[in-house]
Amino acid sequence: MDIVTGLMIWAAEALTLAVLLWSRWLYERDAFYLSWGGGFALHGVGVALVALRGDIPDFVSIQIANTMVLAGIGFWIAGLQQFDGKRIDPFVAIPALIWIAGMFLYPIRESFANRTALGNGASMIGYGIMIAVLLRNESVSTTRRFLAASIGVQFLASGLIAIFAILHQTNSFSAAPKLSWLFFPAAFCFIASIMSGAKLLTERSEEKLKALAVTDPLTGVLNRRGLIDEFHGLIKADSVQKPMIALLHFDLDSFKQINDRCGHQAGDAVLVAFSRVGQTSLRGRGFFGRMGGEEFASILRVSDLVEAASIAEAIRLTLKRQIIETGDHRITVTVSAGISLMPAQSADLDTLLSAADRALYHAKESGRDRTAIDVGTEATIIPAIDRSGELDEQDLQSEMQANHQVAALKRLASLSKH
Repeated sequence: MDIVTGLMIWAAEALTLAVLLWSRWLYERDAFYLSWGGGFALHGVGVALVALRGDIPDFVSIQIANTMVLAGIGFWIAGLQQFDGKRIDPFVAIPALIWIAGMFLYPIRESFANRTALGNGASMIGYGIMIAVLLRNESVSTTRRFLAASIGVQFLASGLIAIFAILHQTNSFSAAPKLSWLFFPAAFCFIASIMSGAKLLTERSEEKLKALAVTDPLTGVLNRRGLIDEFHGLIKADSVQKPMIALLHFDLDSFKQINDRCGHQAGDAVLVAFSRVGQTSLRGRGFFGRMGGEEFASILRVSDLVEAASIAEAIRLTLKRQIIETGDHRITVTVSAGISLMPAQSADLDTLLSAADRALYHAKESGRDRTAIDVGTEATIIPAIDRSGELDEQDLQSEMQANHQVAALKRLASLSKH
C-alpha cells in the first residue's frame, strides 16, 4: 500500500470519528466531544489535503493542510483538559503556531525536508503536551497510562521522521520509501489511541453511573446509600485527633406547610438551599446527604461532643438567618437536629441512627429549631445563642437552667474523652 492510500484511509477514519463524536455531543452536551470532534475533523481534512499534493495548489496541500493537522492536535489537548474539568490553556495553540511561524522562513518553506522536520517537530511538542495532561491528572488510571504510551510511540515516530528527513534531505515521500514506512507505526498507535480514548469514555460513563447511584438527583448531595458508603470509609480512617464518629440528623421544621402554602417548587428550592448550607458549613470535614423527604444527615469524625454540637448549631443558625427567594415567595425556614456519637473503633451505623433519631425527636418535642444530643439514657438540648435572652417555658425555664445545660454539655464532653 503506497503512502497516499494510507493517508487517505487515515483521513477517512479521522473524519468518521469526528462525526461520531459530534453525534455523541448532541445527546450528552459535554464540551470535550466538540473539541475532540473538531480535532479529528481538522486532522482528517488536513491529512487528505496532504495526500492530494500535486492535484491541488501547493499552498493548500502544504501550508493550510499542515496548519489544520497541527491545529487538530491542539483541539485534542483542549478536549483532554475539558474532560478533566479544567480550563483550556493557551498552549494548545503552540503546535500550529510553530508551523505558521516556520512558513515565514524561506529555507524552511521551500525545502521538503525542512518542512517535514518542522511539521513533525511541532507534532512532537503537541504529543508531549498531551502526555503531560494525561499523566498530571489527580488519578492516573491504567487506561490513561496506555493512552499516554500510545501517544508516546507517535511522539517517537514523529521524531524519527524529522531526523530522517534532515539527514537524507529528501524531496518527496516517494523518493524516500524508508521514510514512508515510519508512518505505519504512527498509524497503528493512532488507532490504539482511539481505542484507549474510547475506554476512557466508557470508564467515565461508569463513574457517572456510580455517582448517580449515591447522589440525590434534586439537591446533588449524597443519598442514604452514599452516606452509608462514606460511613464505612470514615470508621477505617486513622485519626488520633478525631477519635469519635458523629451523626447529625436534621429535619426541616414545618416543611409540609411550606409545600402547601408556597407549592412544591418552593419546597424543592428550600431543600436545595439547605443542602448548600450543609455542604458549605462542613467545609470538607465530613459528608452531608439527604436521607429522604425533608430529612438530612451528616457523618463526620470529631474530637468530642462540643465539636459535633458546634457544627450542628452552625448549620441550624445559618439556615435560620437565610432568606430563600423562589418565584414570588421569600421563605425563612428552621431546622431541628439530633446528634449521636460513638468511638470510631466500635461505631455502628444502626445504633448511631437510632440515637440521633431519639435526639431529633426530643428537639422537635422541645419546640423545634434547636439541637439535641443523645447521651444514651436521655437527650440534652444544646443551649443556643439565638435564644439566650428568651425565657421560654418549653425551652429555657430560667437562666439557671441554661447554665445547668452548659455544665452538662461540658461534663458530657469530658466523659467522651475517656
